[in-house]
Formats: sequence, structure tokens, C-alpha cells
Amino acid sequence: MRMKVPIAIALFLVAATFVLAAPSRSAAQQPKMDVKLFVGVSGTTFVSMLETGRERDTFAGWQIGFGPRIRRRAWFAEVQFSFNRWAFAFDDPDIGGFTGRTNSFELPLIGGYVPYKNAFFKLYLYGGLVNHFNTKIIVKAQGQTLKLRPKEIDFAIYQALARFGANFDVAMFNFDFNYSISMNSATTTSYRTGYHQIQVNIAYLF
Repeated sequence: MRMKVPIAIALFLVAATFVLAAPSRSAAQQPKMDVKLFVGVSGTTFVSMLETGRERDTFAGWQIGFGPRIRRRAWFAEVQFSFNRWAFAFDDPDIGGFTGRTNSFELPLIGGYVPYKNAFFKLYLYGGLVNHFNTKIIVKAQGQTLKLRPKEIDFAIYQALARFGANFDVAMFNFDFNYSISMNSATTTSYRTGYHQIQVNIAYLF
């Protein structure tokens, strides 16, 4: 996984640059760029493959971000940096109940197809790789607040996610719906923990 992810990133950037930035004979076919500033909500599900079976936990969160989108003809590519936060709550037999939140940021490399467009509406279908980095976990338990690094609680710092989604422009607004699934474990424990996320975002286009 450590070797494949950088190769995938490099191939994506090379392919996007070649397709979208190649010279065109027609002014109407020149690449067009928008900058998206977006905010949204998410639902994150962790699926732990334990010896006793699968355990699922779903948590709510939000994200905010920005980035460029380049479109040429019926194809487009975008790189959207975002800050993400989701809250969690667990019950532990030793310390009792505890809550907290996880801070992270993402760098998705997205490419896709524009099946329909007119002067006021454009539809985008896409897929791509999401580089997800967990940065800080804040835990509240027994009246105390702890700020922890991911590795201190066996949490993965880096996750590679596959993302699929659809979004559409209405005038200067963009509405996005996407689903992501992890390609590596969300923890560094001996058992695998899958990561699933659904996002709904609204963006303003500059």
C-alpha cells in the first residue's frame, strides 16, 4: 500500500494534466477552471472485524474545504483540500462511557465525466483517490479531557480511500453527494477496521 499510493497519485496528476491542459484548436474547447468553497455534513461508519463477529459504529461529522476544478469538454478533474471532524461515543467496561472527536484533513484527487450540461445546470459523475490524514483525537472521560495523537490509541495516521460520487452545478452553486471506502485499516491493531463515509456538501463557485 505504501508503494502503490504515491504511484497512483503520480499517474492521476500526469493523466489529468495531459487530458485537460493539452493545446486545443478551438477557444470553446479550452480548459475552464472554477474554485469551490464548500461545507457539508457526513456520516462515518467503522466496521471492526473481531473474532466475535463484526461490530459497526456510526458517527456524525462535518467538513469544510476548498480547491480548484478544471473542466475540458466532457471531462473534469479536481483537487479539494478539506478539514474534517467527527464525534464519537463509546462504553468501556474498565473506564465506563467516554466521548470525543477526531480531527483530520483530506486531499482527494478526483476525475470524472460531465454527461449533461447547459447554461445553468451541469451534472458531474466522478471517482478517485482520497488521501485521509488523522491528526488529533480529543477524548473526554471521567471529567478529564485528553488530547492524543492517533498512534497513542492505535489509530491509523494515513488512510487511502476510494471515493465515488455525483454533483451538480446550479448557477454559481454546487451540490455534492459522495461515498468513500477505506483501502487500508483505520487502526493499527491486529484486527482490520473498515472505514465508510457518506458526505453531503454545498459549495460556492468562484
